[in-house]
Amino acid sequence: MKITLQRSRLLMVYLLLMHVSALLLISQIGLSLMFEAFVSLLIIGSLVCYSRCYGWMAQRPQVESLWVDDDGFWFMTDQEGRVQGPMRLKSSVIMGPLIAIYFRPLNGFIAKSVLIPFDAVDADNWRRLRVRLRDPASWD
Repeated sequence: MKITLQRSRLLMVYLLLMHVSALLLISQIGLSLMFEAFVSLLIIGSLVCYSRCYGWMAQRPQVESLWVDDDGFWFMTDQEGRVQGPMRLKSSVIMGPLIAIYFRPLNGFIAKSVLIPFDAVDADNWRRLRVRLRDPASWD
């Protein structure tokens, strides 16, 4: 099973709503102007960072494809074409329109995670991924 990820409008709308809400809340608290400006710049910087990470500003998404081989090892390709893996499935969370997958690499200590909104993949791959993640035999 190989899944190609694309930019997600759902994730971008969510990021925009959360960051704009944070900016509005900061403006309503009544902090000093300098502190409010500083926190607002941090929030805007956070939005820019996440937008770049998920492929909405000046680059492609961090993870472009995700696949599992016959032995149950997972691999991913990043925006520069590098293959990361093999990894074992550590855990996953399926929440309606979003899937979060956590991997443990076999040759490293830093765990990897991937967020996959339903609009970033086609419907058939979305269904297959949900079925695969619900199968206990695919877990580490």
